[in-house]
Amino acid sequence: MACTLEELQKTEGDILRQFADFCDAHHITYGLSGGTLLGAIRHNGFIPWDDDVDVEIEVHEFRKFLRCYRKHPILGLHLSWMDSEPENPFTFAKLRKNGTFMPEAAHFMKNIDINNGVWIDLFCYCGVPKNKKLAALQEKLFQFYRSVSHLIFFHYDPSIDHPLTKTKAFKICMKLPTKTAFRLRKLLFWLYSHMGSRHSEKVLYNSPETADPRILPRKYELPLSRHVFGDREYSVPQNYDEALTKLYGDYMTPKQFPSHTDLNSIQL
Repeated sequence: MACTLEELQKTEGDILRQFADFCDAHHITYGLSGGTLLGAIRHNGFIPWDDDVDVEIEVHEFRKFLRCYRKHPILGLHLSWMDSEPENPFTFAKLRKNGTFMPEAAHFMKNIDINNGVWIDLFCYCGVPKNKKLAALQEKLFQFYRSVSHLIFFHYDPSIDHPLTKTKAFKICMKLPTKTAFRLRKLLFWLYSHMGSRHSEKVLYNSPETADPRILPRKYELPLSRHVFGDREYSVPQNYDEALTKLYGDYMTPKQFPSHTDLNSIQL
């Protein structure tokens, strides 16, 4: 049964509220990001045509979140991450609402054994080492991590044309047994994400795959303040103006963009 954009936003807003309450209860820091941060600053809520929620969380805080979530899972929600879903092909986590259905854009995703509930995205970031050689090694490990993750997409649709499928790392990964690749992915995530410190000037994000890793100044994330989003306040980067200008340019001038999903295929 089709839903309206307003109904989808309300469902995603409920997930975000539960996530924030959980983080506050366990003293875990996070920050709204991307279009959700833009919506908070420009609209005090969702961008009218937006259909997803983005959250950033530092890697050490993310690991704390994972530990707390294993002991005290949020009722009615499911954490999509490689620990709980080996076939999860994403490099970032998603918090989903059980009993709902929101298909991914890729047509072959319906064949992958993961929870397909309505979600909010949890993007993780980590420090980049000051040493240039270590920073270059971290970038290679991150690319290797993305390549292993991308194997799952390629397995279900060999016709995928993506820069990652043309790398040496991907060709090496193609020769690995599936279970070995899953274990390697966990190791690579731990290795690259702990090479920098919590005080590194730059941070690397595990956000959606692009040709190059997304590396930005840490000041775009920390320190944090609070800002209204909907009917309550959430944590946002204190330096949001510079961050949003970097991402969107003149961010206070609305520019409508297409939806990520087909509302007719969503079940709430």
